[in-house]
Formats: sequence, structure tokens, C-alpha cells
Amino acid sequence: MAKITYIKDGENNKAQLIIDDVQVDSSNYGVASNIHAIQWDGSKGSIEYNDGKNNEEISDISSFDFENKHAKEKKVNEDAEANALAKQEADEKKALEDEKAKWTYKEKRENEYPLIADQLDDIYHNGIDGWKNTIKAVKDKYPKS
Repeated sequence: MAKITYIKDGENNKAQLIIDDVQVDSSNYGVASNIHAIQWDGSKGSIEYNDGKNNEEISDISSFDFENKHAKEKKVNEDAEANALAKQEADEKKALEDEKAKWTYKEKRENEYPLIADQLDDIYHNGIDGWKNTIKAVKDKYPKS
């Protein structure tokens, strides 16, 4: 089981949750308002109260369900980030497609023709007729309009 530290700031009622030395999003996680801190080392721990009640040693932390609650919260955040990234990528792709749609046939051809070095290599390996076929395919794809 994970090492868990939960500490609540009494002034603004916000909390820090640290699981295996990694601080996770702050939330109250449904912890009672009279609890200031919970320490868990993986097998035992303690609860510190802020209302004068004596600290309590604990042998089970499952009732707080920190790991499951955090896992659900983390999954929601990861899904939101993935969706935002996918939307950004789709928007960028659409913007590029819109920009390309404005290109003239000449710009489209220039963008698609092989580099000069590759054209020379094509001539060397496939002869002038092979090179002409390569260029013709681009010209046919983007005819003069």
C-alpha cells in the first residue's frame, strides 16, 4: 500500500494530499473537518486532530479511500487533457487544410514535387521517362485551373 500524507490548512480549509512522495491535486476528499493531518507509512499511521482530541494511531486507512478517489480524479484530468490535445491537433490540422485550400495549382505542385536531388536520382535510376512519369503524376493531380 502507498505511503500517504494528508494535511489540511486550517485557515483556508484547503488540503494537500501526497501519495508516495508525489503531491496530488488538493481536495478535502471528504475528510472530517476536525482532522488536521493523516500520516500513513503503508502499514500503519496516525490521525492528528485540530479540535483538542488526542492523536489516534491507525492500522487501516481504507475508510478514507484516498487512492481510489485520487485515481478517479486523475483519470478525469487525464481524459480532459487528452480531449483538449486532440481538439488542438484537429484545429491545427483544419487550419492547415484551410490554408492549403487557398493555394494555387502552382503552389500545390511546388509543394508536392520531389526535391531536385531526388529528381536527379529518379533520372539516374529510372531514366528521363521515369522522371517524366513522376512529374506528370503531380501535374495530373493539380491541373492548371
